[in-house]
Amino acid sequence: MVNKRNLIPVYALQFIPLILYPLTTLSGGIFVIGFVGLVFLLLGYGLWRGKLWALSMSIFLQGLNIIVRIMMFAPNIRSTAGEWNIPYLVLNLAAIVISGWFLIRLDKPDVHSTLVG
Repeated sequence: MVNKRNLIPVYALQFIPLILYPLTTLSGGIFVIGFVGLVFLLLGYGLWRGKLWALSMSIFLQGLNIIVRIMMFAPNIRSTAGEWNIPYLVLNLAAIVISGWFLIRLDKPDVHSTLVG
């Protein structure tokens, strides 16, 4: 039997790659950050309870995050003046890597063994 306590960080920290943006981008979006946090709090609780819908939704949102960031990568790494946007570049790559790690981690047998349907 898998110890669910080992999976708490995986369940609780999934929101991080979705909010990894430069602070200038997030300055007006405190409500959006709160909403994302609330959604992932509910998903984490659903995963803790072993609900299959929570796993499906978590995997979907992490994959969608990767796709959106790849689509937005090229248009936003340089400003209209031709300067490199280094904070965006670094945080975008970090979010893609972290979301990929969550995708792989959520598809492991120890997570699937905790699901009840």
